[in-house]
Amino acid sequence: MLELCRSMVTRLDLDLRGLTVVTECASGAYAYTPITALLAGARVIALGRDGSYGKFEDHARVLRALCSEISLDGELRIEHKSSFDAWSEADIVTNSGMLRPLTGAIISQLKPTAVIPLMWEPWEFRDDDLDLRAALQKGIPVIGTNEHHPHADMFGYPGMLALHLLFNLGIEGWNNRLVLLGGGLTGKLIAETFQQLGFDFDWYTLTGQEQPHRCYPYTELGRILDYPHLDAIVSADHVYREQILGPQGFLSFSAIYERFPHLRYGHLCGGVDAAELAATGLEYLPEAIRSAGYMSYETDNLGPRPVIELSSAGLKVGELGARARLSGKTEAEAAQVVVDHGIGLYFEEEFLRAYRSPV
Repeated sequence: MLELCRSMVTRLDLDLRGLTVVTECASGAYAYTPITALLAGARVIALGRDGSYGKFEDHARVLRALCSEISLDGELRIEHKSSFDAWSEADIVTNSGMLRPLTGAIISQLKPTAVIPLMWEPWEFRDDDLDLRAALQKGIPVIGTNEHHPHADMFGYPGMLALHLLFNLGIEGWNNRLVLLGGGLTGKLIAETFQQLGFDFDWYTLTGQEQPHRCYPYTELGRILDYPHLDAIVSADHVYREQILGPQGFLSFSAIYERFPHLRYGHLCGGVDAAELAATGLEYLPEAIRSAGYMSYETDNLGPRPVIELSSAGLKVGELGARARLSGKTEAEAAQVVVDHGIGLYFEEEFLRAYRSPV
């Protein structure tokens, strides 16, 4: 993983010298975001807290050991998020799990030239991650990461992740009858992978218009109960935020179980009634089903590479944006610099308009 971090610094020409990065002190592949920033020359402040993935003290111990291994521990500061009060030192604040939510109170403490890279594409934005209104009112650029950039291309991973989930469910893929739920980019990329592999599947989305054949709207989900056989359903809707499967959705899990008691269900993302799913007796993965807008089965299940590649690209977004702001460019001008480079994506003006107006 250290070698991957070094290679990403080279591939992205990541140069954070003279910049202070506030990011997370976390576990697994997410522990390497501060490492990448250090390798790129940044002064790093890593914030953490106790959570479902472990205790802050354990994460901090691992991070210190990694930094000592590469002789960069002198450039690192690790603190508990709850007691951290030096937000004004940050040039870049990553929108990372351990830092969320980035509240209006936090954003009010940032220096005017600070930048917040989303670390993913703008269409994935969630209000409970950060106070976008407060950032815009202070002129803090919040800039997305282009996940199709040639040096950090994420577009192949959703299909691989769906395959990984199917295999863990005991579904072979080939000669199975499958249903894929989910429009938007995530569903589209998975559908393309299934098609390239010659899988036998029907695709359901909100509109059912993503392709002319074997693609149907959610309103017709009940038709799957007429199938003579069905091996698995994979949910992968990262756009539609309402319930798809469940008593308030388009089809209940109890109806699916009654018709196909041996069916296996995989949940990458999408709105479903997790309590009803657990009560039916259907076999499913993962055990913890997150709410709509969040990934239940994340790319780190494949290994560390997707996480490190995307976080490194997010740091490049921060680098370009921060240097643009320090040079005197406005929030919009700084965002445009990052977009023009190719590594960044910015919100549509129509989307931002609602956040720019007073409450």
